[in-house]
Amino acid sequence: MRYAIRQLMARFYHLRGMTWRHWGHLYNDPAAYCQAERDFSRAIEILPTFAQALYDRGLLRWRELGDGAGAEADLTRVLELDPRRVEAWFNRALAREVSGNLTGAAADFRRYLDEGDDPQWREISQRQIAVLEGASVQEEQ
Repeated sequence: MRYAIRQLMARFYHLRGMTWRHWGHLYNDPAAYCQAERDFSRAIEILPTFAQALYDRGLLRWRELGDGAGAEADLTRVLELDPRRVEAWFNRALAREVSGNLTGAAADFRRYLDEGDDPQWREISQRQIAVLEGASVQEEQ
């Protein structure tokens, strides 16, 4: 399949996945989230370097599906493709928290603070680092 056609098909599945995710939000429908994940996955299958589809599937996985490990893998791939995509550092930190990787989460929040400029996300990152450091001190005791 020619690249232009693959790109068009991948964008179609990505857009359809975004639509399913939106319907999942509107109707609180877990089945819509599962369909969104399938469509995002199809887009990535067609175009493995489609960072936006990886990013959106990663968000869906940790936010709506509770799959921290899957989200971490997707967001790690996004960062491999584009390390300057600072929102992926923040969201991977949250995904790592969901899956119990507290050390990795703190490292990602720190990385976001080094590069990110959204005031709300910076504040959340600072608070989360403090909470995570407190949790690791308690675990050591």
